[in-house]
Amino acid sequence: MKKIIILAMMCSALVAKAQQEPQYTQNQFNSNLEINPAYAGSNDDASLSLRYRKQWVGYTGSPSTLFFNAESKIVKQHLALGITVISDWIGITQSNSADLSVATHLRLGANGLLSAGIKIGVQFLKSDYSKLSNVDLTDPLYNTNSSVVIPYAGFGLLFHTPKYYIGFSVPQVVSFESVSPQSKIIKPHMFLYGGYRIVLSRDFELRPALLCKYVTAAPFEADIALDAWFKGMVGIGVSYRTSDALNFMVKGKIGNFYLGYSYDLTISGLSPYNSGTHEVYLGFEFGKKGMPGRKQNNRYF
Repeated sequence: MKKIIILAMMCSALVAKAQQEPQYTQNQFNSNLEINPAYAGSNDDASLSLRYRKQWVGYTGSPSTLFFNAESKIVKQHLALGITVISDWIGITQSNSADLSVATHLRLGANGLLSAGIKIGVQFLKSDYSKLSNVDLTDPLYNTNSSVVIPYAGFGLLFHTPKYYIGFSVPQVVSFESVSPQSKIIKPHMFLYGGYRIVLSRDFELRPALLCKYVTAAPFEADIALDAWFKGMVGIGVSYRTSDALNFMVKGKIGNFYLGYSYDLTISGLSPYNSGTHEVYLGFEFGKKGMPGRKQNNRYF
């Protein structure tokens, strides 16, 4: 009985925290393609990234998510493409999605870049009812695995300079499901986010950031973060996710590689039932440092 109550609490938390869109902690770190198609091509060079997140460690069936991103300009300053692949496991359900982002860019002034992007993709949902306890598997509702295929489309806007950025996106603004609006699985999630680079000296800088998330029928949520960087090579950070977690991060850049690790300390009502959340990030940026005529890379968001 206790396990059933805890599982119900976890499911309620997932709904309340709007986790149809997988959650992640390292929001500033070359990762915004996951939520915003306008991010594709925003920096000088193409990039690849891989992220793994294990949420609520210590409880069976808690979410595990694997992300892959790739993005690059294909027409200088005008057109870029991005690819995102996400696998998400929670309880008896696995979700796999893949989408293509297309972005265009417009220079505003000497340092500003305005990007607009759209994405189209497909999500595959599968539930394995054989993993449930205390159900009658001869019941037609449970004796087969449930699979759903859902195409979707989304859009985003992004403006940035070498000092700051601000973006807005709805990654799945519309989904093509043959059901009534009340029965739709995918609900649009809205993201508004931004960050600023505060240069304290030649070697030190601070990078505050804010990520706001909203979905209908769920509470508004915000991630408030602050990173401190030394020589653009090593960073440490802390963030607070409203009513959910206190997060600690360490990040680094080695040549063309980006590395990151974060730990989320749960502070919600679920804290007695798990030992926190771990997230690991690995990114690679193409291009050569110091190439003639190459502008300073501002890949900090």
